[in-house]
Amino acid sequence: MKKLLTIAALAVLGLGLVSCGSTGGAAKPAKAGYPHPMTYTLDIASATKDGVIKMADNSQYGTKGETTRQTSYTDKVSWYSIVKPNKPQKGDKIHLVGRLTSAIDIDNLYYSIVDNSSAWTRLDAGANLNVIPNVKAGVPFDIDVELELIAKAGGECMLVLAYGEQNGEPSDFTVEKVAECDIGTPEGDFEVKENHKEPKVYEFDLSKDLAYVTLDPEYPWVNGSQDTMADPLMYSKTVEITKCFDKDYDWPIPGDKIKVYWKTRSNNDISELLCRAIENTPAVNWWKEIDAKWVSTQTPTVIAENIKADEVTEITFEIEICEAPIDGISFYIWNTLEASNGSSLLTYVRD
Repeated sequence: MKKLLTIAALAVLGLGLVSCGSTGGAAKPAKAGYPHPMTYTLDIASATKDGVIKMADNSQYGTKGETTRQTSYTDKVSWYSIVKPNKPQKGDKIHLVGRLTSAIDIDNLYYSIVDNSSAWTRLDAGANLNVIPNVKAGVPFDIDVELELIAKAGGECMLVLAYGEQNGEPSDFTVEKVAECDIGTPEGDFEVKENHKEPKVYEFDLSKDLAYVTLDPEYPWVNGSQDTMADPLMYSKTVEITKCFDKDYDWPIPGDKIKVYWKTRSNNDISELLCRAIENTPAVNWWKEIDAKWVSTQTPTVIAENIKADEVTEITFEIEICEAPIDGISFYIWNTLEASNGSSLLTYVRD
């Protein structure tokens, strides 16, 4: 399970075959159109789903009496899609506004703006952990503050609320919209490029990026840890390919297809090599299925058959994405126990 914010954490709170060695995708706009530092207006309701902030039990990691109840990680309060064309930078200010109503009394409600792309970095420099005391059940209260940023928002740009277990079980907040979000107005001759709206096909030569893929034994999980004394379930490797994509301006959407060419050499015979696309980042608690074929049929893509040890193998396969990844994309590559006689190392073939 992903460790959420504790008080300590809050306190420091395109088509064409290309190699992932350089990003393939739309060109980024010139930064000159968005002068920094600047002030953003971010309305809390605009970052929610249907005007609701869901809270969750964070007893495992939170600080007792302060942050054991925290914004749900699976229903994040995120301005990602709003600030994506112009992400806040260090030194910028965020005018945070919203009208919230709690179903329970809360002695101290803490809030902060965080970035989940680098170990939950706190972005704002608010004093006293941005605390709202004496929240009353059923009584709307306003958040209307200006927060200076001490770090760049590289990922989601999220709002985290937290309170202690003495206030009761996790209880949702309702949120009213009070303002339009504003991420700055471009100046002069400036075009803001948007992510593609219609599905497309990405084509990548991953031979260099998958230069050393070791398919190691994968053991069963027992009580939160892998039992290495048990028989392995398969031989597998998770390989991140996030750098193939421009996260700001050319990010996969549902229906996109990733067509891959992979020239490799194995040190072991493998009768059948399998693959599916996943997201393996903190944003999804380290695992989310995003492969259309796997999600709909629980069937992997067979990317190669009858691989012979020490022989060059040229692999071509295509995978369709059924859900847009949030913060990263990976290939989960594996073979069954019957497909090889043990671990395999697939290496780069130099021309």
